[in-house]
Amino acid sequence: MAQAVEIKPIAIFHTKLKQPFEAARQGAESFSEDIGEIRFESSRDFEAALDGIEGFSHLWVMFQFHHNENWSPKVLPPRGSKTKLGVFATRSPYRPNALGLSVVELVERKGLSLFVRKFDLLDQTPVFDVKPYLKTSDSFPEANMGWLHGIETQKFQIHVSELAEKQLKFVETHNLSELRSFLLQQLEYDPLNEKKKRVKILSPESAVIAYRTWRAKFRYQESTQEIWIENISTGYSALDLKDSKDTYQDKALHRQFIAEFA
Repeated sequence: MAQAVEIKPIAIFHTKLKQPFEAARQGAESFSEDIGEIRFESSRDFEAALDGIEGFSHLWVMFQFHHNENWSPKVLPPRGSKTKLGVFATRSPYRPNALGLSVVELVERKGLSLFVRKFDLLDQTPVFDVKPYLKTSDSFPEANMGWLHGIETQKFQIHVSELAEKQLKFVETHNLSELRSFLLQQLEYDPLNEKKKRVKILSPESAVIAYRTWRAKFRYQESTQEIWIENISTGYSALDLKDSKDTYQDKALHRQFIAEFA
């Protein structure tokens, strides 16, 4: 057996996204324009190690799936396959060594911090390495997509009602920018899969999906692969909102939301 190799984090990733269900499937496919920060350790000469990185638009980031304590030889991908596949044939985070590899878009560097967007990392993710993405050697447009071949034909077109748009803009002005990107990401592929998502089918034409303490009702038409997000609502009951316990620290926003859209 090969000798174990110890690797230590050189940086920590910082973002508002904290839970696994908030992460984008792939950074490049993220609907969010949120900025994340790769903050390198001080006193290790990393500032010198970052010299020259500013000229690159994209970076490879190697990191740890720090939410996962166990791995699975077979996993159910979030889209495409309806049966379990070998973990090495997927991008699943449930891997033997819990190592992730993603491309992110570099926005700017400030000292020991790299600010990036289009990422799929979560808050407090340990980062092991960063290197430039090179389109001359890292991109292969002719590559075979394996079991993902034809996945684009399963993509739903998403429409947002006038009311839902107003509601999304309201919560976004109150520091909840993640809700919109979550809905677009979750509903784009396989939107009615109750095994993979917090979705509840209400009728042959409507369903509701949950994001933390929020709910979004939508209509769907499978024959045309279209979804209409009708409205956003609170997941709290009136009794819940009277309770002083506030696990997610968001009940004040829910009360404002109800007052605005009641």
